[in-house]
Amino acid sequence: MSSNKELKLAYGIAVVLLVMGMLSYTALSGEAPEEPLRIMYRGAAGGVLFNHQIHSYDYGFSCTDCHHHPEAAEEMLSCNACHIFPEGGELPVACLECHGADEVDLTGVPNKTDAFHSQCIGCHEDSGAGPVECATCHIL
Repeated sequence: MSSNKELKLAYGIAVVLLVMGMLSYTALSGEAPEEPLRIMYRGAAGGVLFNHQIHSYDYGFSCTDCHHHPEAAEEMLSCNACHIFPEGGELPVACLECHGADEVDLTGVPNKTDAFHSQCIGCHEDSGAGPVECATCHIL
């Protein structure tokens, strides 16, 4: 066999192995967890990496310790469902699924960043979960 044919054979085998590897990786990869393990929240003061597993499993918090109104919803709502406001200034649809339009107005609902901040810092202060200095959580 000439070196040109051997080179073509080697390239062919490499391509077949690459394709087989990609298909195996895709077919045999694990499923994503039902709840995210870590979430990066972005804000003006820098990002905050929230470890869901530590808070729920290691510290023993239940879903209802952080998520609002789970009794009215069939599943836990993400914070983005209510704390991100549409451009027109109206209430998010998710709010109106549980509340009447006369029960909630935008002035009483904090935006997502403010809601996270008050929820997190309030819990850390109440539980004595360590120093509440900005750089403890915020990654600049």
